[in-house]
Amino acid sequence: MDANEFKEKVLPVSQKIYRYAHRLLGNVHDAEDVVQDIWMKLWDRREQMAEVKNIEAFAFRMTRNLCLDKIKLKKPQYYDDRDETRYRFDEADRQPDPERSLELKDTMEQVNHIIGSLPEQQQTLLQLRDIEGMEYEEIAVITGLELNTIRVNISRARKKLRDSLTKIYQA
Repeated sequence: MDANEFKEKVLPVSQKIYRYAHRLLGNVHDAEDVVQDIWMKLWDRREQMAEVKNIEAFAFRMTRNLCLDKIKLKKPQYYDDRDETRYRFDEADRQPDPERSLELKDTMEQVNHIIGSLPEQQQTLLQLRDIEGMEYEEIAVITGLELNTIRVNISRARKKLRDSLTKIYQA
């Protein structure tokens, strides 16, 4: 794999890897470090990349493993390092209504809080499926879980999210 092919196949996956790492680590700086480490590791292995069927799934697996290693090495830290750039608006919403913007931000904080309260496996699966838009088969490659286990856990996570949001907004 040459530099151009690397740019075409690996670099477009960077934002997805970053969001995934940020979700796992909860820290912008650590997530950025992980993305750079993944780039370096993939570049170092560029000769073997021809054997890899799905580079995106391979990169996600590497990201997951690297994030888990970082988590194991760290002592627990209790802080909330939210990245405000997540709250993007569509082209039609370039100048959002302040009330709508505040409501959207509040809803996103509620969703993130609820997702953060889910078991780690459900958090990861929900991130990969609903936020990153991956197929179940890709998630199975990344996590090493059975398809049925993935479907059940995602269903349970969605139900918990839906029930929690319903409870919050009906009160």
